[in-house]
Amino acid sequence: MLPLSVSPANEIRSFVRHWMKLLAEGRLHEACRLLDEPNSYGLVWTPERLMTVLRDNLGEGTRFAKHHPEGPQFTDPDELPDQAHEVGILEGDKGYWFDYDLPLNHERSDLTAQFEFLKKPHGYAVVLHEFHVW
Repeated sequence: MLPLSVSPANEIRSFVRHWMKLLAEGRLHEACRLLDEPNSYGLVWTPERLMTVLRDNLGEGTRFAKHHPEGPQFTDPDELPDQAHEVGILEGDKGYWFDYDLPLNHERSDLTAQFEFLKKPHGYAVVLHEFHVW
């Protein structure tokens, strides 16, 4: 849960970078524990589900795999120049959304983590809405 803030954009960006660092360090269980709710489809993200999406979208037989035969590996976001990511407002002022292009194999990738931060009485519930390749 992210604390309530007058301007949560910086907190949201910091949270997502921290979450990405956990993935890069192989701490997928810890990253998944930071997600407060299932997505709107009832999907609960687990380390296994994250890795399945990663392999299915960027694994053997994909364009990405041609350039990275070692397979997709999460990369610490501090290794790359930060991109300006816009924090958007959810319809009905229910919270915020944030899309983050994940760094893999030491470069930006087409894999996007789509987050929602849903307004609650004591903060924002963190939801990984989607984890996919555009």
